[in-house]
Amino acid sequence: MNRRLVTSRLCAGIISAIALLTTHRWTEHGALDDVLGATGLLLLLVACIGRIWCASYVAGRKDRELVDKGPFSITRNPLYFFSFFGFIGAGLSFESFTMALIFGGLFLATHWPTILYEEGKLREIFGAPYDAYCARVPRFIPRLSLFEASEVTTLRTKAFTRTLVEGGCIPLVYLGAQIVEQAHTEKWLPVLFTLP
Repeated sequence: MNRRLVTSRLCAGIISAIALLTTHRWTEHGALDDVLGATGLLLLLVACIGRIWCASYVAGRKDRELVDKGPFSITRNPLYFFSFFGFIGAGLSFESFTMALIFGGLFLATHWPTILYEEGKLREIFGAPYDAYCARVPRFIPRLSLFEASEVTTLRTKAFTRTLVEGGCIPLVYLGAQIVEQAHTEKWLPVLFTLP
Protein backbone atom coordinates (compact mmCIF):
# COMPACT_ATOMS: atom_id res chain seq x y z
CA MET A 1 0.00 0.00 0.00
CA ASN A 2 2.84 2.43 0.75
CA ARG A 3 4.19 2.02 -2.79
CA ARG A 4 0.74 2.84 -4.18
CA LEU A 5 0.48 5.96 -2.03
CA VAL A 6 3.97 7.16 -2.94
CA THR A 7 3.44 6.44 -6.66
CA SER A 8 0.00 8.05 -6.80
CA ARG A 9 1.18 11.13 -4.91
CA LEU A 10 4.26 11.46 -7.12
CA CYS A 11 2.15 11.12 -10.28
CA ALA A 12 -0.48 13.50 -8.90
CA GLY A 13 2.31 15.99 -8.22
CA ILE A 14 3.57 15.71 -11.80
CA ILE A 15 0.04 16.04 -13.18
CA SER A 16 -0.58 19.02 -10.90
CA ALA A 17 2.61 20.63 -12.22
CA ILE A 18 1.28 20.12 -15.74
CA ALA A 19 -2.02 21.68 -14.66
CA LEU A 20 -0.10 24.74 -13.48
CA LEU A 21 1.08 25.32 -17.05
CA THR A 22 -2.09 24.49 -18.99
CA THR A 23 -5.54 25.93 -19.36
CA HIS A 24 -8.81 24.80 -20.91
CA ARG A 25 -10.29 25.84 -24.24
CA TRP A 26 -13.63 27.04 -22.94
CA THR A 27 -14.78 30.60 -22.48
CA GLU A 28 -14.00 31.63 -18.92
CA HIS A 29 -17.22 31.52 -16.87
CA GLY A 30 -19.11 30.26 -19.90
CA ALA A 31 -21.72 27.52 -19.56
CA LEU A 32 -19.37 24.57 -20.21
CA ASP A 33 -16.64 26.06 -18.04
CA ASP A 34 -19.06 26.48 -15.13
CA VAL A 35 -20.66 23.04 -15.57
CA LEU A 36 -17.28 21.28 -15.60
CA GLY A 37 -16.08 23.17 -12.52
CA ALA A 38 -19.32 22.55 -10.62
CA THR A 39 -19.28 18.87 -11.56
CA GLY A 40 -15.69 18.62 -10.35
CA LEU A 41 -16.62 20.17 -7.02
CA LEU A 42 -19.65 17.88 -6.68
CA LEU A 43 -17.53 14.77 -7.34
CA LEU A 44 -14.93 15.93 -4.81
CA LEU A 45 -17.69 16.36 -2.20
CA VAL A 46 -19.08 12.90 -3.01
CA ALA A 47 -15.56 11.47 -2.57
CA CYS A 48 -15.15 13.28 0.74
CA ILE A 49 -18.49 12.18 2.19
CA GLY A 50 -18.20 8.66 0.76
CA ARG A 51 -14.76 8.04 2.21
CA ILE A 52 -15.87 9.27 5.63
CA TRP A 53 -18.97 7.02 5.42
CA CYS A 54 -16.73 4.04 4.59
CA ALA A 55 -14.38 4.87 7.45
CA SER A 56 -17.28 4.81 9.89
CA TYR A 57 -17.60 1.10 9.09
CA VAL A 58 -13.99 0.01 8.61
CA ALA A 59 -11.66 2.36 10.53
CA GLY A 60 -9.34 0.23 12.62
CA ARG A 61 -11.06 -3.01 11.58
CA LYS A 62 -9.40 -3.54 8.21
CA ASP A 63 -7.74 -6.98 7.98
CA ARG A 64 -9.12 -7.83 11.44
CA GLU A 65 -12.77 -8.39 10.55
CA LEU A 66 -14.57 -9.09 7.31
CA VAL A 67 -16.60 -5.89 7.01
CA ASP A 68 -19.66 -6.51 4.84
CA LYS A 69 -22.20 -3.94 6.01
CA GLY A 70 -22.93 -0.38 4.94
CA PRO A 71 -20.95 0.66 1.86
CA PHE A 72 -19.13 -2.69 1.97
CA SER A 73 -22.43 -4.48 1.37
CA ILE A 74 -22.83 -2.93 -2.10
CA THR A 75 -19.20 -3.00 -3.33
CA ARG A 76 -16.09 -4.72 -2.02
CA ASN A 77 -14.01 -1.59 -2.56
CA PRO A 78 -16.11 1.44 -1.60
CA LEU A 79 -13.11 3.49 -0.44
CA TYR A 80 -11.53 3.09 -3.87
CA PHE A 81 -14.87 3.68 -5.59
CA PHE A 82 -15.24 7.04 -3.84
CA SER A 83 -11.56 7.83 -4.44
CA PHE A 84 -12.20 7.34 -8.17
CA PHE A 85 -14.87 10.07 -7.96
CA GLY A 86 -12.28 12.27 -6.27
CA PHE A 87 -9.71 11.72 -9.00
CA ILE A 88 -12.22 12.50 -11.78
CA GLY A 89 -13.48 15.48 -9.77
CA ALA A 90 -9.90 16.76 -9.42
CA GLY A 91 -9.48 16.72 -13.18
CA LEU A 92 -12.83 18.38 -13.80
CA SER A 93 -11.98 21.06 -11.23
CA PHE A 94 -9.47 22.29 -13.81
CA GLU A 95 -12.47 22.49 -16.18
CA SER A 96 -10.83 20.09 -18.61
CA PHE A 97 -11.98 16.75 -19.98
CA THR A 98 -8.33 15.93 -20.68
CA MET A 99 -7.30 16.49 -17.06
CA ALA A 100 -10.24 14.34 -15.90
CA LEU A 101 -9.06 11.52 -18.20
CA ILE A 102 -5.47 11.90 -17.01
CA PHE A 103 -6.50 11.79 -13.34
CA GLY A 104 -8.83 8.84 -14.04
CA GLY A 105 -5.98 7.01 -15.78
CA LEU A 106 -3.71 7.75 -12.83
CA PHE A 107 -6.29 6.22 -10.49
CA LEU A 108 -6.58 3.04 -12.57
CA ALA A 109 -2.81 2.70 -12.94
CA THR A 110 -2.09 3.12 -9.23
CA HIS A 111 -5.17 1.72 -7.50
CA TRP A 112 -6.40 -1.19 -9.62
CA PRO A 113 -3.30 -3.33 -8.94
CA THR A 114 -3.76 -2.58 -5.24
CA ILE A 115 -7.39 -3.73 -5.38
CA LEU A 116 -6.29 -7.05 -6.89
CA TYR A 117 -3.45 -7.43 -4.38
CA GLU A 118 -5.72 -6.70 -1.43
CA GLU A 119 -8.27 -9.25 -2.63
CA GLY A 120 -5.60 -11.95 -2.53
CA LYS A 121 -4.53 -10.83 0.93
CA LEU A 122 -8.11 -10.84 2.26
CA ARG A 123 -8.68 -14.28 0.72
CA GLU A 124 -5.66 -15.57 2.67
CA ILE A 125 -6.89 -13.97 5.92
CA PHE A 126 -10.61 -14.84 5.78
CA GLY A 127 -10.78 -17.85 3.43
CA ALA A 128 -14.20 -19.25 2.55
CA PRO A 129 -16.23 -16.40 4.12
CA TYR A 130 -14.35 -13.95 1.89
CA ASP A 131 -15.00 -16.13 -1.18
CA ALA A 132 -18.72 -16.10 -0.34
CA TYR A 133 -18.58 -12.32 0.07
CA CYS A 134 -16.86 -11.99 -3.35
CA ALA A 135 -19.52 -14.17 -4.95
CA ARG A 136 -22.26 -11.95 -3.52
CA VAL A 137 -20.83 -8.39 -3.74
CA PRO A 138 -19.33 -6.78 -6.87
CA ARG A 139 -15.68 -5.73 -6.90
CA PHE A 140 -16.09 -2.07 -7.83
CA ILE A 141 -19.39 -0.85 -9.30
CA PRO A 142 -21.94 -0.80 -6.44
CA ARG A 143 -25.11 -2.84 -6.57
CA LEU A 144 -27.48 -0.72 -4.46
CA SER A 145 -30.06 -3.50 -4.09
CA LEU A 146 -27.60 -5.34 -1.82
CA PHE A 147 -27.38 -2.53 0.74
CA GLU A 148 -27.46 -3.74 4.32
CA ALA A 149 -26.93 -1.32 7.18
CA SER A 150 -25.31 -2.14 10.46
CA GLU A 151 -27.20 -1.11 13.59
CA VAL A 152 -23.98 -0.67 15.54
CA THR A 153 -20.40 -0.39 14.38
CA THR A 154 -17.16 -0.17 16.29
CA LEU A 155 -14.31 1.95 15.04
CA ARG A 156 -10.94 3.05 16.25
CA THR A 157 -11.05 6.79 16.75
CA LYS A 158 -7.43 7.41 15.71
CA ALA A 159 -7.94 5.71 12.33
CA PHE A 160 -11.33 7.35 11.85
CA THR A 161 -9.98 10.80 12.74
CA ARG A 162 -7.15 10.40 10.21
CA THR A 163 -9.68 9.51 7.49
CA LEU A 164 -11.93 12.37 8.57
CA VAL A 165 -9.08 14.87 8.18
CA GLU A 166 -7.87 13.36 4.88
CA GLY A 167 -11.41 13.18 3.51
CA GLY A 168 -12.16 16.70 4.63
CA CYS A 169 -9.20 17.95 2.58
CA ILE A 170 -10.45 16.44 -0.70
CA PRO A 171 -12.66 19.43 -1.68
CA LEU A 172 -9.62 21.71 -1.29
CA VAL A 173 -8.49 20.43 -4.70
CA TYR A 174 -11.26 22.57 -6.21
CA LEU A 175 -9.96 25.63 -4.38
CA GLY A 176 -6.45 24.91 -5.66
CA ALA A 177 -7.74 24.59 -9.23
CA GLN A 178 -9.53 27.92 -8.93
CA ILE A 179 -6.37 29.58 -7.62
CA VAL A 180 -4.42 28.19 -10.59
CA GLU A 181 -7.12 29.44 -12.96
CA GLN A 182 -6.95 32.93 -11.41
CA ALA A 183 -3.16 32.88 -11.63
CA HIS A 184 -3.46 32.15 -15.36
CA THR A 185 -6.01 34.94 -15.81
CA GLU A 186 -3.80 37.43 -13.99
CA LYS A 187 -0.72 36.20 -15.93
CA TRP A 188 1.06 35.17 -12.74
CA LEU A 189 1.54 31.70 -14.23
CA PRO A 190 2.42 31.05 -17.86
CA VAL A 191 0.15 28.96 -20.04
CA LEU A 192 2.24 26.66 -22.23
CA PHE A 193 -0.65 24.83 -23.92
CA THR A 194 -4.42 24.54 -24.02
CA LEU A 195 -6.37 21.32 -23.38
CA PRO A 196 -9.95 20.35 -24.20
